[in-house]
Amino acid sequence: MFLRQIYNWLTIEHKCSLCGLAPANHHGICADCHADLPWLLGGCHRCALPLPHTALPGSLCAQCAQTLPAFDRTLAAFNYDFPLSRLLPEIKYQRQPAHLGWLSRVLAAYLQQQYEDDWPDALIAVPMHPLSELKRGFNQAQLMTQVLGKQLKLPLSTCVRKQRRTPHQMALGLEARKQNLHQAFKVIGQPPRHLALVDDVMTTGTTANTLARLLKSAGAERVDIWVLARTPELR
Repeated sequence: MFLRQIYNWLTIEHKCSLCGLAPANHHGICADCHADLPWLLGGCHRCALPLPHTALPGSLCAQCAQTLPAFDRTLAAFNYDFPLSRLLPEIKYQRQPAHLGWLSRVLAAYLQQQYEDDWPDALIAVPMHPLSELKRGFNQAQLMTQVLGKQLKLPLSTCVRKQRRTPHQMALGLEARKQNLHQAFKVIGQPPRHLALVDDVMTTGTTANTLARLLKSAGAERVDIWVLARTPELR
């Protein structure tokens, strides 16, 4: 029953999913709410960390300029600000995935503006440990990936699994996050040459970097990161 509700939330159009007043556009929200979203107007090419408006396209943040991460590019539609900062925790921790449908469609439209002919060969959702996914009832990254794959006509890959259950990254500092993910993931088979890892938020990039390094060691050549939102600073 819960999975059927998720399916309906992801596929059925309604009035604006944010204000509930105006008719929704084909993304699922009205034009005014769409314009008011906290769009990320300029970020580091590598990790999408928000940069000053004076930064040139393709610029790197100070940290990426000093040490390049294993992933090649990060695309984030939004700053992690209201209403995303309220909606995304509600989705994950209060079992309210209703907003994932329109958020994923808006992200798909944003991504279509960023690529020409260099689309990834496949999409991979950042995996959860099976017990954690069972407890939550869904993997929000997997639900996003399904919508993105359909919207962008890209295949999905399940070549990465999470083999060790770990504490939530959000409760840990940067160094603890790195230790927390040691040997947490495993690549099954040959990964695609060029792939995109899909998640809801990037904070420090530790998970993305861990997975990208693992996938490249297994044969991937390019790893892009697709997220809805990027936190405004590393913390």
